Amino acid sequence: MIYPEFELKPQLFSRYPFDWNKIFGNLNRLHVELGFGNGEYISYCAEKNKDINYVGFELSITSMVKAQRKLKRKNLENVKLILCDAKFGLREFFSDESIDKVIMNFPVPWYKNSQSHRRIIIKEFFEILSVVLKIDGEFELVTDQEWYAKEAYENAQESGKFKVYKIERNPKREFLTRYEKKWLKFNRDIFRLIVKKEKKGSIIRLLGSDDVMPHAISRISEEKIFDIKGKIFKDKDKDKVFVIKNVYKELKNNAYIFKVISSDRDFSQHYFLVLYPKDDGRWVLKLDSESNPYRTPAVKWSVKKIMEVLE
Repeated sequence: MIYPEFELKPQLFSRYPFDWNKIFGNLNRLHVELGFGNGEYISYCAEKNKDINYVGFELSITSMVKAQRKLKRKNLENVKLILCDAKFGLREFFSDESIDKVIMNFPVPWYKNSQSHRRIIIKEFFEILSVVLKIDGEFELVTDQEWYAKEAYENAQESGKFKVYKIERNPKREFLTRYEKKWLKFNRDIFRLIVKKEKKGSIIRLLGSDDVMPHAISRISEEKIFDIKGKIFKDKDKDKVFVIKNVYKELKNNAYIFKVISSDRDFSQHYFLVLYPKDDGRWVLKLDSESNPYRTPAVKWSVKKIMEVLE
């Protein structure tokens, strides 16, 4: 990225959740924006509130670059940006009751019923919020879709862990995003939902403090290698799944590369595994040096399972 000092790369960390006080070098309050877009909102807030640390999540590299430029122009030191699925990051990177506020401005609503699982404001999301938010910590949702605000309202109410305030129509906000200005220009209604945490829930995190690189060493039957291309592996509880999309053989070295897609519940990753022989006749299977997936249970299991199948 153009200004890497603003970007945090969680895959390179060895311990989760993070020590945000150490990352920022202070004990300031922590606010999180899910989907920072071009960075206009998070940069405005960070410039105004130098005594608050801000963390932003996005999936778009273009958005990351635009946001970094804004932060650099303002010379801000209280912001970190992450390219990652927001729900995954919220659950895995933050300790219990460590966040003061979570904000989400105009998320993609995913209208179709077939896409409903992609909406971030599902019931599981509020369970995550109930853990990572402090008591009286706040979640603020702003959207131009009334049905979306109502669905979030209902899910928050159903969780039983929040004080859920009435949905506001066209609330007065100190800072308006470019989308907000656009909708208001065309007399389009804006809706805001605010909830405050009252009770703590429980979640199961995928990442821990295990910093050991997944690898396996064993004797194998080399003729089996190409036979596992396209095969899908599922564990008994179906919480972990992976598929071997392709197998490649290096021309110069007696080594193989596996292209793998794995899923832990609703979180998927693409990565490569490399298989190469040792001098003693055994083979080593490990993550390729160019791959930086999160070391989730499915990733670790894929290394172990592939080696078992090849023995």
